[in-house]
Amino acid sequence: MGCLEKVAIIHYRAGRTDGVSLEIDKRQSILKRLGMDVSIVSGPVEKGSDFIIEALEFDTPEMVEIKENSFKHFQKNSISPDVLMEKIWKFSQQIEEQFLIFHRQKQFDALLLHNIFGFALHLPAFSAFANIVRNLKIPTISTNHDYYWERPEYLEPVNSRVQKYMDTYILPNDDCITHISINSIAQEKLRELKGISSTVIPDVFDFKQDSWQRDKFNSDFLSSIGVKENDLVVLQATRIIERKGIEVAMRFVKELARKKDELAGKILYNGKRLDKTSNVVFVLAGYAEKMAEPYLDKLKEKASRIGIQAKFIGDKIGMERSSAPEKIYSLWDAYVHADLVTYPSIIEGWGNQFIEAIFAKKPVVVFEYPVFKKDIKPEGYHYISLGDRIYRQDESGLIRIPEQQLQATVNAAIETLTAPNTPQKLEENFSIGTKYHDLEVTERFLRKKLCKDG
Repeated sequence: MGCLEKVAIIHYRAGRTDGVSLEIDKRQSILKRLGMDVSIVSGPVEKGSDFIIEALEFDTPEMVEIKENSFKHFQKNSISPDVLMEKIWKFSQQIEEQFLIFHRQKQFDALLLHNIFGFALHLPAFSAFANIVRNLKIPTISTNHDYYWERPEYLEPVNSRVQKYMDTYILPNDDCITHISINSIAQEKLRELKGISSTVIPDVFDFKQDSWQRDKFNSDFLSSIGVKENDLVVLQATRIIERKGIEVAMRFVKELARKKDELAGKILYNGKRLDKTSNVVFVLAGYAEKMAEPYLDKLKEKASRIGIQAKFIGDKIGMERSSAPEKIYSLWDAYVHADLVTYPSIIEGWGNQFIEAIFAKKPVVVFEYPVFKKDIKPEGYHYISLGDRIYRQDESGLIRIPEQQLQATVNAAIETLTAPNTPQKLEENFSIGTKYHDLEVTERFLRKKLCKDG
């Protein structure tokens, strides 16, 4: 086929259950299937990386200091502008030098960068990899899952020096770089702001893999987290960060539990029978980054205050199963045991957890965030809508949706859970997902870029 031989996939972290890590895993499997030698390069928070660059971690005190002194949103000025720029260049040089050591060992033919050039979480990475690409003249695919303008905290640099740095190094328009956006809204904004054309490659999934099933390993999943077999399991599979809108799902679970008597004695679409002893249990399978721990605390307090059964099980979930030193289930095991999936995100680049629910053939409750409305909804899926309007709730910054919409969503969920045609609708969703988001979508693009006869 004449594909390039050695490819490096680069991100701040790797091997976790966040959307970027999951997409990297998919690309790695595609490239290996095409016969390429694939190396994962990341910061130290990883599982399965081949090369580690310590300075690529964004949650160290030094990197947090740079971020919070670079943007007005954080209202920090603990270091002077001169010291700030010195620190940016210091870590940029460390990243560049460390990567070049790895490159001399492997002689990479191409780079796949994920969120390195578009997201302002890690300023030193911009110039490090811009210099690497420019000096090596190495073919590079830059996949931008998130852009700086999508997060209000990164919109206002503190001074002209930081602004000039960003103008110079963020989203470099280099002939060696092919830019990827994961939705059409971002594609249009990138062209408007930077004059850069990009290709839209949405999140994808391996729809040809065997379906996830209950088996010997995961048969004890529910009991291990304190859930009964006849409980109604509502799964939140995302990471725990504010933009996921998880408090909206909590209110949904509260209202669903309040109406659980309407489900007692009925058989759900998947054959589960509920009775008067059944509870509605909210299972949160994602982890919280250190920066999101205050939000996690707010969610735990809210769950206690409104009286829902919430199971925070991020420490029991990994990208892959493991038995030692303690049993770790895969994210897919959580889907197997879910009756309903919530996806209340108010901002998403695309929607990994949505397509996972489609593959798992589970009903999914969705807040219609902008990318969903623009790119996903037109594909024709059956889903339960939370609407597209949110309100700020209190001084803690938690959000809510209109009460009328919430009640309509709960009623629609009850109907979907018990409707005889739900299995047919879930099969239709699976067919749509296969058509638009199978791994072949990404494989065709990678073949074209990295193989001579692609």
